[in-house]
Order: sequence, then structure tokens, then C-alpha cells
Amino acid sequence: MIWSNRDNYVGHWFDSKMHGSGTMQYADRRIYTGGWLNGRKSGPGSMSWPKGEKCDAVWIDDKAVCDAICFPQCSNGGKCTGPNSCTCTSSWTGPRCETQSKFEKWKQNAIIVAGRNGGGQELNQLKYPIGIFIDEKKNIFIADRDNHRIVEWKYNATEGQIIAGGNKEGDRMDQLNEPTDVIVNQQNHSIIIADRGNGRVIQWMDQNQQILIENIYCMGLAMDKHGFLYVSDFMKNEVRRWTMGEYNNEGIVVAGGNGKGDQLNQLNLPTFIFVDKDQSVYVSDLFNHRVMKWRKDAKEGIIVAGGNGRGGNLNQLSYPEGVVVDDFGQIYVADGENHRVMRWYEGKDDGEIVVGGNGQGNQSDQLNNPSGLSFDNKGNLYVVDRLNHRVGKFEIILCMKS
Repeated sequence: MIWSNRDNYVGHWFDSKMHGSGTMQYADRRIYTGGWLNGRKSGPGSMSWPKGEKCDAVWIDDKAVCDAICFPQCSNGGKCTGPNSCTCTSSWTGPRCETQSKFEKWKQNAIIVAGRNGGGQELNQLKYPIGIFIDEKKNIFIADRDNHRIVEWKYNATEGQIIAGGNKEGDRMDQLNEPTDVIVNQQNHSIIIADRGNGRVIQWMDQNQQILIENIYCMGLAMDKHGFLYVSDFMKNEVRRWTMGEYNNEGIVVAGGNGKGDQLNQLNLPTFIFVDKDQSVYVSDLFNHRVMKWRKDAKEGIIVAGGNGRGGNLNQLSYPEGVVVDDFGQIYVADGENHRVMRWYEGKDDGEIVVGGNGQGNQSDQLNNPSGLSFDNKGNLYVVDRLNHRVGKFEIILCMKS
């Protein structure tokens, strides 16, 4: 089909609209090849420009879901004004632009950013760490399980500082008992802790403690953009949601809650959780060796990673724990006993190895039962390397276009 403006389309049609897969050659010499829906670019696709610039992205309603940023980065931000040009609000300006692809890769050798000195209780050590939270300043908050404390490692610090617990195992208000996860409420700068051994979710703010939820076998925590708090209960095999500040109730079940099992409406020891912008809940379903996605108000979940029995193939997981989801809907999973981090795109049968997968070990390209996962605001991947008593940072590989 050739339009009067000389745009030329070759591909599938439905109801007189571009629908399916096809290639559009625009009069200005741009070329788009990929998916179409009702006449608009939709799904995976690639746009190229006459000078060789290219953006591989997922497209929604004619717009690419990829973020263009300036390179070098401006100290106070910048705008990409075209496929290969930037203007910055700092002293630097120039014609170099970098486009973030949904297929990022990371350096395979980790930089150890916390716990470089083996398992122990000193401030430069960790002991079986589990959960992790990274704030906007790249400070690292770690649930240091067997030290019964939460530690904060400032950006580039050589040791951590205790910000909760650290007063031996116990159930006093100033004590913790095998905490498993931590999140920071950046609205009031409090920290919320899954105090698993004490069966409670507790908030610490300026060394003042408040029990938010009691009598719960808590494991994972998450908070959505609306301030709702989500907690996984590994004994009841469910995830519940509470409105922030309203904890004098049982909350609302948002995943599981139908007994232990492997059906789509069941879980079998849920651990870590992640909540996306649509309030869909992703759950690492430990003993089912899968990750489940429960959309808001759904009565059952869908399998988005694993679910093919315990194993080490690309379509399998073995005791998954940490889970995070990026802006493209890709699911990252700490594949515990396979000693690797996997990435899945929803609807795909197989995942791919992101980091690790080089056998159990303590070398910089190896993991030993990874648990918590997190990204910083630059896309670097942080992995809690539990049995190595450390946290590794895998730096994102940025592909610069010039």
C-alpha cells in the first residue's frame, strides 16, 4: 500500500487497518518493522533512521516504550530532541544520544558493595542476608537475617551502619528475630521490616518502633505508588494488602488464600513480592518453582516464570526468591538453587540467564543461593548473594550511539 505522501506499507491487514506484522517505509526514509494493532505500531518493533540510528523497543499506541537519555549525562538532567541529538540544561551540550533498549545486559563480574569480608557480625560483614532495598541515592538497606538487624550501606561505603535491631535476637521493640525483608517509605523516611521470627511487621522511624501487623508469618514486603502495603504470609500461602496507616484489620487477600497447592489460585510458600504500576502482584512461589502474576482483583494468577517443575533448564526454576519487574514488563528472578538470575518476558516459555549461571561459588561471576534483587535508578542490578554473605552490583552495559 502506497499513500499519497509516499509512505509505503507491506504487511498484514485487518478491517482495512494495519494489523499483525509489517514494514512501513516512510517518505522521510524512516523504516519501522514490527507489530501493528488497529493501524498503530504495537508490540515488539524496530525503528531505524536514515543515518543509522535505531530504536528496538516495545511499542504501544504508536509510541516506543524506551527512554532516551543524554550521554554524557547532565548533572541536572537533559532532554533527547531527536534520534541522535541531545540538549542539556547543564554546561554540556552535544550530538550524542543513548537509547535504552528493553534488552539490557549487565557486566558478568559483580562489584561487591556490601559484606566483603565473609560471614560475621562486624559492621563490614553480613550473615545470611535476604532482602534488599535501594533508595534514590543508591544507599543499600539490607535485611541481615542471622545478625537480627537492618543495616544501611551508604553509596561507596566500606562498612554498614545498624539502623534497626542489632540488639541480639529477641522480641522486645528494639529487637528483631531473623528479619527477611525491608522497604523504605520515602514519604516519611521510615523503614518497614518483615520481622519473620517474631511474626510481625514493624516500622522504625528515628529509633521509635511501631508494630503495624501482628501474628503474621511474613516473608516479603512491597509498597505500591498509592502507598498500599503488601505482605506475603508463607504459612497461609497468601499475599495481603493494607491501606497505609490502617492496620487494625485483616487486610485484603490479593494473591493465594486458597490453601497450599499448585493450582492457579494457590501458592506454596510465597516469599518475595513485587507490585507494578497497575497494582498487579508478582509472587515468588518457592515450592512450586514458579513466579505468579495476580492482576488487581483477580481470582487466580497466571504463571509468568518457571512452572515446569524444579530444574535448571531455561524454562525452569529451582526455589525462586527475589523478584522485580522492569518498565517493559520483564520479570527478573533470583533462581536460588540454580545460582543465577533469570529474565522472563510475560508469555514466553523460556527465560534467559542475566547474571550467574556459572555454578555455585564465590568468584565475581558466580552466585551462591541468591535471594533479594533490586535495581538502582541507573539500571544497575543488585543481587543479595546469600550464602556468600554479600551483595553484588552488576553494572549495566550502556550501548552508546554516536
